[in-house]
Amino acid sequence: MNVNNYKRDYETHFKNLRKARLSYTDDADHLNELLGTEHRNVLASNSERLERSSKRLEDGYRMATETEEIGQNVLNNLAQDREKINNARNRLNNVDSSLTQSSRLLNSMYRRVIQNKVLMFIIGVIIVLIIVLALYGMLK
Repeated sequence: MNVNNYKRDYETHFKNLRKARLSYTDDADHLNELLGTEHRNVLASNSERLERSSKRLEDGYRMATETEEIGQNVLNNLAQDREKINNARNRLNNVDSSLTQSSRLLNSMYRRVIQNKVLMFIIGVIIVLIIVLALYGMLK
């Protein structure tokens, strides 16, 4: 992973910087005697560049760890959202099942109401026929 590479590079450069600083301070007096002003300026320039590079590496490492934390938080949020969506889907399936059962029950009740109305109409027609036949038989 890139973060691990950054960590390794950071640690390597940091160790090199530490070594350079130690050797620079230990040998500063000896170097002053051996080197002229021009060489000292080159060494100082190189030390500054090394420190700037170390600073950039530290900043890059910090940014990488912050990005990794943000990514982990995003993944956690996505996992929670997935769980919520799955729970909502399960509830929706349960509601759909209940609605299907309710629809079947209402259709059955509606058929029974129609059957009862037809039966009442037939019974009413039979009663009217019986009354008409009874009146016709009495009048005759």
